[in-house]
Amino acid sequence: MYIHLNDSDISQMPERLRHLFLEWLPEHLKTKNSSFSQGLVHKLSQTKVSPKQLHIFESPTQEENAEHSQVRLSQLFDAGITKKGMPVRVKLKRGVAKKLQRDYINGLEISVKGTIVYNGEEFDKPSPLAAKVNGGAANGWEYIEVKKNDQWIRLEELRQIWRSTNDKK
Repeated sequence: MYIHLNDSDISQMPERLRHLFLEWLPEHLKTKNSSFSQGLVHKLSQTKVSPKQLHIFESPTQEENAEHSQVRLSQLFDAGITKKGMPVRVKLKRGVAKKLQRDYINGLEISVKGTIVYNGEEFDKPSPLAAKVNGGAANGWEYIEVKKNDQWIRLEELRQIWRSTNDKK
């Protein structure tokens, strides 16, 4: 793999990343002219960084953000948004629906813990359930519906209700 970085690219790196890169570069730069590589590293290390630069290592990681943003079915239950015994259905993807000649898997319900049990397996996150039913990746917040006040409502809408009162913004 070949990656081309110019002075501007390197100067725009977050400070910590740039520092690590510049420590790594002399050892791994494959050039016949080592004085050139040393001069390049020295020149780049003197480059000023914009004060508006975001520092990647001081921000939460993508994994940390995902962990804090994931809402569980039991959280909807604990907040009173869902209740034990509420009917649940899972929408089938087009290919699966055509094969089974139906649009939904019905007959599921919210458990006493606020989860959904399907074929003896308990799900506190909707996407693994939607994926299991559909035989491949599926967004459970979009594919699973709960019957509330005699209307089928996508879990996505219920999650938005939960987030409007529980997420710290």
